[in-house]
Amino acid sequence: MTGEPAEWGQGDLGADWQRRVVGRSLRGAQRRSIDQGGRLVRAAAVVLERSNGQSLTVQEVADEAGQSLRTLYQYFSSKEDLLLAVFEEAVRLYVQLIRTAVEGFDDPVERLAGTLIAAARVPALHDRSGFDRGLSQLRLQLGQADPELLARAQAPVTSLLGELVEDAMAAAPERTLDTEAATFFLAAARTSFVMSSTLGNEYGVRVSDVIDLSVFCLGGLGLGRSREWHEWVDERLALSGEGRSILRRLAKGSSLARQ
Repeated sequence: MTGEPAEWGQGDLGADWQRRVVGRSLRGAQRRSIDQGGRLVRAAAVVLERSNGQSLTVQEVADEAGQSLRTLYQYFSSKEDLLLAVFEEAVRLYVQLIRTAVEGFDDPVERLAGTLIAAARVPALHDRSGFDRGLSQLRLQLGQADPELLARAQAPVTSLLGELVEDAMAAAPERTLDTEAATFFLAAARTSFVMSSTLGNEYGVRVSDVIDLSVFCLGGLGLGRSREWHEWVDERLALSGEGRSILRRLAKGSSLARQ
């Protein structure tokens, strides 16, 4: 023995203090990475909201965030990677708004109807251009680039619908669809309604209103209710758009702050 201590960095983390030091260091690095990534996501949301989702370059995002392109690429591998992050955060915020809107409902069928109506109303709650066109444009770009990644980004919405469908269909007199099939059709109807209202009606027939959407979806699940019942659910929703689009709210850090 030389009497000299072993190098601190050598060997396993056998002592508790060593594990604590490493844990704090890693947590700090993780938090800093998330914070920096969040600033870039917010900057991208600003650029997208400004252009209604029509255009975005990584240089514009870096300039908006006050960062270099080199820094941006340390956190996002490509423009598509950054756009996906924006969409993921927008979806998280979207689901938060919907969950808040239906908090006052205890009955599972009312909660499902309220969710369908809120899901169609939330994108239209700001005061500039009606529907959240920028977010719809972003969805189209991501769908063309990688549908599987888009599906994963939309998982919070489909999971919410799946939970509510499962609970609500317990009240159906006869169950003709399983939960996954029912969730698919409801998600597809919601998406078609929002995209048609946002980017234009490609079907050549009148776009139905949100009450029609809810009536149609519940009727297809064997949970038919009167139009007046759906209107009553609509009136009870706790919706607040605060005059801002989802992208504009995201640019202010509405969802990122909750991480």
